[in-house]
Amino acid sequence: MARSLSVKIPTASLIADIEASLAQIEKDIANYPAEKKAYHEAVEAHKAEIVRLTIEALTNKPELIGTAYDSVIRVNPRYNSVTIDLTDSKALGFPDAPVAPEEPNRHQSFGRDYTTKKALLEKNLKVLKMTSQEEVNATTYNTVIDLL
Repeated sequence: MARSLSVKIPTASLIADIEASLAQIEKDIANYPAEKKAYHEAVEAHKAEIVRLTIEALTNKPELIGTAYDSVIRVNPRYNSVTIDLTDSKALGFPDAPVAPEEPNRHQSFGRDYTTKKALLEKNLKVLKMTSQEEVNATTYNTVIDLL
């Protein structure tokens, strides 16, 4: 037969964790425009690199060009245009696309609430600062730690 274990977490340490997390969110919000701008610049550089590698493949690697479905570069003549399909971008050495930065304070669903992580942490911090208890139980801590 198992015995139950009652765990208590100091309220002050939980408040410190929440404040640190809020400070990190504020820093991420401040850095987000620069990260987004850097991402857009990386996307443009990625596009330019793909165009360069495609032109290089079309001019220097004629063995990759064909009209069959198993060709790496498939050329499909149409009535008034030509489409070029790439079946294997790794064969041409295309770099991976840049990853977009995640918005740090976006709205999300937390249980039944659709709010931001920052707003929910601020709400929890306000309640914890109002309490006179020196310790909180582990279930309360687990609820808050998912946000951190």
